[in-house]
Amino acid sequence: MKMSKLEKRAIKLLLKYEDKGLLQSELWHKLGVTSREGSRIAIKLEKKGIVKRVKEFAKDRWTRRLVPLIRQVTLDPIKGAPCPSCMYNSVCGRRGTVSPTKCIWLEEWVLSAYKSPSETQKIKVQEEGLQEN
Repeated sequence: MKMSKLEKRAIKLLLKYEDKGLLQSELWHKLGVTSREGSRIAIKLEKKGIVKRVKEFAKDRWTRRLVPLIRQVTLDPIKGAPCPSCMYNSVCGRRGTVSPTKCIWLEEWVLSAYKSPSETQKIKVQEEGLQEN
């Protein structure tokens, strides 16, 4: 999808306001463009399916709120997953000899992600106590 530099800057700005969106006039001011250029950018982004333009009454006039339909993707949820470095990675899967549904390393990683920091600290203290005995 071909985009201008202004469209890319607009998307970066809109992603900062993911949930509530940004008024079209606020976007123009932040980009430093005229209302005409801002409207054109907003319409182009809407046609490309990147934003949704919602009619809204704000500051004593009708305007449009630009709500992004895309989200930023981060790798944070899968950081520390055992699969990329697993020695069974090449044979793991639906038809493989090893199954992720029965993987103890994967299970431990998932369970540790749901533990609160205080629970994790308790477990570490307990493990250290067992190692000392």
